[in-house]
Amino acid sequence: MSAPSYREFKPAPHLQPFIAAYWLSEGYYAEKVLFPIFADGCCDIIFDIAANSPAKMVGTGVNLEYVPLKGKVRLGGIRFLPGGFTALTGIPADRIYDGTDAEDMLNSKIVEGLKRINDGFSPSALDAVFGSCVSCRNPMMSFWLSSQDSDVKGIASYFGCSVKTVSRTFLHHTGATPSKMLSVKRFQHSLKMVVRGGSNYTEIAYEAGYYDQSHFIKDFKKYSGSTPSDFLRYKNSLGVRFIQFPTGCI
Repeated sequence: MSAPSYREFKPAPHLQPFIAAYWLSEGYYAEKVLFPIFADGCCDIIFDIAANSPAKMVGTGVNLEYVPLKGKVRLGGIRFLPGGFTALTGIPADRIYDGTDAEDMLNSKIVEGLKRINDGFSPSALDAVFGSCVSCRNPMMSFWLSSQDSDVKGIASYFGCSVKTVSRTFLHHTGATPSKMLSVKRFQHSLKMVVRGGSNYTEIAYEAGYYDQSHFIKDFKKYSGSTPSDFLRYKNSLGVRFIQFPTGCI
């Protein structure tokens, strides 16, 4: 039996503003194992290649989740950046529910492309699925992704709109409220610093926008299931290689 592994692949350059990564997890698990999936603000299309079953949708990751794996596993996925799925498909992200068949949401051309993935999972095959989509990222999403410090009021002020308009835009393009997405973005920023070797938690808390070190550690545990210190102790295990970093970070 093959040893468990997890790999990520970059999409074609013209798709990188919308797709964080393609990923493949495969191997054999004699006993049931729960792998943590950190909150990342992304949504996914997942293929159970081993079972040759239809592709499934997974909604925006704004909470810590655990994936149960047992027996022969060969899972593949497309991880969309916040706003990326809606930009490529025109489908509101708040219509995505975990476990929904992708073919029930997507147009026939995309569905036909997805059906071929089980026969040959590769970056080029995945690029072809969305390569011809007319893409248009919402300006508010682009501004939010590129700005580290913007809060809801700051975004509203920049675009000259109301806070309610910001909330509606976030729900449509990300499937989550601005407060949840901003919280996840702050956590992902702190996660990047911890992954890169940051050990001064007071500095990380300040840089990521937390009130203090206690606030940072509490949020880190909420979204990762462990304290930063515990995370550093096991970050090279398979369980952590399965989570979405660094390409899943927002």
